[in-house]
Amino acid sequence: MKAAHGYAVIDTETTGILTGWHHRIAEIAIVHVDPHGTITDEWVTLVNPERDLGPQAIHGIRAADARRAPRFEHLASELVERLSGRVVVAHNWTFDAMHLRAEFSRLGIDTPFEPDAGLCTMRAAGRARLGSGRSLVDCCAAAGLPERAWHTALADAQGAGELLGFLLRHAPDAVRVTDAQLNAANWTWPHLERRHTPAAHRTAIGHVEPHFLAKLVERMPRDGEPAVDAYYAMLDDALLDRQISATEGDALVEIAHDLGLHKNEVVALHLSYLRDLAREAWADQVVTDEERNDLLTVAILLALDPAIVETILDEERDAVREPGPERQIGGLVLRPGDKVVLTGAMRRERADIAAEAAAAGIRVTGSVSKQTRVLAAADPDSMSGKAKRARECGVPVVSEHAFLQALARLVG
Repeated sequence: MKAAHGYAVIDTETTGILTGWHHRIAEIAIVHVDPHGTITDEWVTLVNPERDLGPQAIHGIRAADARRAPRFEHLASELVERLSGRVVVAHNWTFDAMHLRAEFSRLGIDTPFEPDAGLCTMRAAGRARLGSGRSLVDCCAAAGLPERAWHTALADAQGAGELLGFLLRHAPDAVRVTDAQLNAANWTWPHLERRHTPAAHRTAIGHVEPHFLAKLVERMPRDGEPAVDAYYAMLDDALLDRQISATEGDALVEIAHDLGLHKNEVVALHLSYLRDLAREAWADQVVTDEERNDLLTVAILLALDPAIVETILDEERDAVREPGPERQIGGLVLRPGDKVVLTGAMRRERADIAAEAAAAGIRVTGSVSKQTRVLAAADPDSMSGKAKRARECGVPVVSEHAFLQALARLVG
């Protein structure tokens, strides 16, 4: 049997615990460690799980990042190349092995990733009597290893890699390689076409997404007025919760391209939209502080100078209101009898939200239809089946915060 070239320490962040419940890998990292315990290479990528991301409060992965990431099938050849010929290691190997088996199985690929096929640093730390809890954080602390921003795949794989190095130097018997682990290292994988798929990474903390207008290309001016009703309709939905998610921004760019709009035309449409809102605000002859702040919020979201709000309000004070599509001042409004759907791991318990909504006459249903008023999501960029269905039906997807605010206004 061939000796292994070293170790491949792997960590996964997933949408949930059980593969039987269709939970998927959302981030994966592999750290190479040489036979002496030195880290020699690192690789990490987000994975598009094609479903809701689950406990985002724990793993911190944004749907806006994950939806742009490659699917597992596009990463399979990269993973095989990085794992082949190496003893596979993980902290709580049984968990990562279960998810790896499930992902490769979806592609019709057999794997060697059985419970005894990987070196588990959690079990090894117990054999070495580190005197710590089972968690990676506790084991690394007991070994005197540095703190990290835990619960990202790369940080956890680095921590497990350093823990492996510590055990190789101080308790080699605890990490002695078995025949089952060598068999897995020498597994004969099927030929997979090398895709050269770029890795996708988390958005850095503090990073500001470029405004969706920045993605519009400049075009030559043209004669005639463009048809813009479809753009306005999408803008109405996007601004319902007074934020524009990455998904909504991409959709606005796509429809602008489909309509052949150039950037200057879109800016003009945004000014016209803001003017419509100002007219609505003046409909009762009074503009409240709340309405003024709402107009400022919309102006900022549409990349307009906030100072223009007062100018437009002054200009529209005495304007004659012409019949036309009304823009909702103040965003989302709920009414008794509305049907709503919830998706994602929300900050508040879903059962509590559903009970509060029911008491206000709102019907919380389990599936989205064209009669659904809104889908309230823990993450407005959600890739859950409900979110996909909502977008197909033209049902607005709003944030949990916006939904709860609208619910509070209805109750109050």
